[in-house]
Amino acid sequence: MNVKILNYSFENLELDFAIEDDKRIYLLYVGKKKSLKPISKNNRNFRNFVEADIAEDNRNTHHGLKLIETSFANTNKYVSHRIIKTNSGSEFIIVTANEFLEIETHYVFYKDCDGLSSFNIVKNISKKDVTLTSISSFVYNGFSKANNKHLELYQADNSWNCEAQWKKDSFLHLGIYNGNNYFANKRFTISNCGSWSTKDHLPMMVINDKLHKNATLIQIENNGSWHLEIGDNRKHLYYLACGPEFYDHQWKKMLNPNETFISAQATITFGEDFEKTIQEITKIRRKYRRFSKDNENLPVIFNDYMHALWDKQTTADIKPLVDIASQVGCEIFCMDAGWFAEGTSWWDILGNWEEYEPNFPNGGLKALCDYIRQKGMKPGLWFEPEAIGINSPKLKDLPDGFLFKVNNQNSVHQKRYTLNFANPEVFKYMLNAVNDAINKYGLAYIKLDYNTDAGVGNEYDSDSLGDGLLKHNRAYINWLKELFKLHPDLIIENCGSGGCRMDNEILKYCSIQSTSDQTDFRKYPYLSANVLTATTPEQAAVWSYPVNAYIKNYMPTDEEVVMNMANAMLGRIHLASYINKLPNTQIELIKEGIRYFKAIRSFKKTSLPIFPKGTAKFFDKEVVGGLLGKEKIILGVWNTSNHSRTIKIDLSKYNIKDIKVGYPRTLPTNYTYDNRTNILSVTFSDKYGARIFELELY
Repeated sequence: MNVKILNYSFENLELDFAIEDDKRIYLLYVGKKKSLKPISKNNRNFRNFVEADIAEDNRNTHHGLKLIETSFANTNKYVSHRIIKTNSGSEFIIVTANEFLEIETHYVFYKDCDGLSSFNIVKNISKKDVTLTSISSFVYNGFSKANNKHLELYQADNSWNCEAQWKKDSFLHLGIYNGNNYFANKRFTISNCGSWSTKDHLPMMVINDKLHKNATLIQIENNGSWHLEIGDNRKHLYYLACGPEFYDHQWKKMLNPNETFISAQATITFGEDFEKTIQEITKIRRKYRRFSKDNENLPVIFNDYMHALWDKQTTADIKPLVDIASQVGCEIFCMDAGWFAEGTSWWDILGNWEEYEPNFPNGGLKALCDYIRQKGMKPGLWFEPEAIGINSPKLKDLPDGFLFKVNNQNSVHQKRYTLNFANPEVFKYMLNAVNDAINKYGLAYIKLDYNTDAGVGNEYDSDSLGDGLLKHNRAYINWLKELFKLHPDLIIENCGSGGCRMDNEILKYCSIQSTSDQTDFRKYPYLSANVLTATTPEQAAVWSYPVNAYIKNYMPTDEEVVMNMANAMLGRIHLASYINKLPNTQIELIKEGIRYFKAIRSFKKTSLPIFPKGTAKFFDKEVVGGLLGKEKIILGVWNTSNHSRTIKIDLSKYNIKDIKVGYPRTLPTNYTYDNRTNILSVTFSDKYGARIFELELY
């Protein structure tokens, strides 16, 4: 049988397909350019590059729950391909079809990036309805032979206050091996079901081949349910990324004749090791996200919630914090939850997005926003637009279809209902509510929170529970787009009880991400650098709260103030707490930290994460992470050991020319750098501490 090789190259990357005489087509290779050896028919006829199942066709259940060897993959044939040049790079589109479906597979390449994105557009070309139960975003069959003892997998646990905790394990230990020379039913999955997209895991993984020193990162982009999978197939291994599907998320989608469906997008990057793949995904995240002045200017934010007002918002309580925030150099002041309620009663009554007037005498919330502007800052306000409390007075006014339903009952979670943004009336209702507040108060900043998971989905006006959730997810993204049409320079912070919805579908639109609700500054170092794997440095909001409200009459040491500021230095500063209670010497340390942040923020928006000692893990006694630029590195070093400690860091891979202290420069720092061994040694005499260094590069 004759075989035609279809090759596409873009900069350092290439795709290679084999097309047989009968138009069966297989993906032979994707990755950095290399010399491709001929692949026999027996070794290529399982290398499918798009997987799709419909309920009406044969399902290969002998594979267990694996999402490969689907009915479409085993019967599709090549139709055509085309290439589109784009402003950011290039797009290679290949069309395949069988008797039921036609699928366009899009491979999106980016200039100066060792990676690509992929998604599929599915069309029902039959004359009857079909029920789609799975569609891949990206799949690569045959990336390695099975039973490769040199493969290891990095995955990131992600939980409330414990975000971005990476771990690695061998493929063999995870059960990814073959014992019968054909295939096993075992699959290894990282998956999310529900609307908190990152409540268990970050939606990404890294496969590292220690022997050949190459690594591949796979990221799936959806703000709800998603799925990543690895397994064996015919003596080889595959990886697959997709959005919701039937087996894991109760998702199915009815397609009428000529109707189309677009899959979630996946992004894949390639590098020599874990760190390099993270750097490449950082580059691509900057390419595909919406342009925002916020990510260019990186203003310093004060938020009055953490270790300060929490959820009790009044003019009398807010004004002193506005004064001190202005004094230390903040540029945005965000008022958090509770501005529409008396005291702290807001949780189960939210939904009426109007100020509680007794909280704001003498001109209302508008006068307070004017006061913030008089102090040289821009005002921001908290919303939770997808939720409505079970005791909200607005509930009685809502028609049927406004809320998520399961078993024909409104679905309730932790005293909240979820508003269904796929309903055009809900979409319009919440767009008007937030838009009216922006116009009324002159808001420049919106914090959009999301504090409960809506569960598997919504059956109202949906083909399945999972379909209802996905329709809501995508409608919410369109809602964000509409807000930006109305207010192009609006800054929107994405928050989901911190980082429980920290996915890169939402982060294509929101310019800043709340990375955690962590309330202990001694634990935040375990997150400060790690969260840069989940989002870009200029989008990663990190709390700095020098005054601990949990301890009566608490006064921090100078080193504790510095550690709080250092925690946020690699990302975005979210200053908080009653810093107006600090002595002038410590206020000066905060001012110095903010001045330093402003000095490096231009550098930050093009820098790439580094992890000289690997990513941090909870209970580590030391943490090291940084930002790499063309001419320098900003390096954070944290002592988390609860006793004095000397931390030694091997910097030999970074070509260091000189080292100096970045922050603080007004306190002594005990460090040495050995030019012969490239070892930086930093000694901390206190139980906890941090320093920021500037490393000049050759």
